Amino acid sequence: MILELKNVTKAYPARRRKKGWFNTKQGEQAIKKVSLELRQGECLGLVGESGSGKSTLAQCILGLESLTSGEIWLDHQPIHTRRMKDIHLYKRIQLVAQDSASSLHPRMTIRDILMEPIRNYFPERKVRALDICLSLLESVGLEADTLGKYPAQLSGGQKQRVCIARALAVEPDIILFDESVANLDATTQSSVLDMLKRMQLERQLSYLFITHDLQSTRTFCDRVAVMVQGELVEIFKDWDEELLEHEYTRMLFQTLAQETKRLPLHE
Repeated sequence: MILELKNVTKAYPARRRKKGWFNTKQGEQAIKKVSLELRQGECLGLVGESGSGKSTLAQCILGLESLTSGEIWLDHQPIHTRRMKDIHLYKRIQLVAQDSASSLHPRMTIRDILMEPIRNYFPERKVRALDICLSLLESVGLEADTLGKYPAQLSGGQKQRVCIARALAVEPDIILFDESVANLDATTQSSVLDMLKRMQLERQLSYLFITHDLQSTRTFCDRVAVMVQGELVEIFKDWDEELLEHEYTRMLFQTLAQETKRLPLHE
């Protein structure tokens, strides 16, 4: 067990109007007593509609949001009291966000973008930083001449691969993917997922794959957790609709079945 969440709750304080308070006394609860486990080398899908609390949960894991209650443990050590300023925590858990364009500095070349985490977290590797960057590009399926380009010169799929390479530069144990392939076309999405699966096997990485799309989790994730309105309602491994307990999960399966029927047949 590499990551464990125990009764994680995040409630935002009630906001104030000029004439008094509104909302509930405790404010809005974005996450309600979520307990979750991520094993080493596992890909855990976290599925739910927009506003279900998936991204907030990722921010809590990263230390970008403080917990109202509950605990988060990394390798049997509590991390919920620590912040992102902890360099050791930051190196072990990385985030790949949905919008790759805004995640990359438009005035930095890909070479500078990849070298930055190497220089900051592995100063002893500065001499061979260029070789490390070339190796990172190769691992995500990009050509060496990509180093001299700017983000605006790359396609959406290429920019997302650069974001993944940058996350790999600090040699993390866990990568959080927050809707990271949602903006890619079907062909590019399939290619990126294949690449991520290969890297997971090679490096024994653990993935938390956050998405609202059940289709992409079917072949990519080992287990799937479902969130509804801030609550974790179901975790399943077997893709058998008859074994599902929650109504929302059964609805997702029905939608997936309808989408699969509409897919064009390939000869």
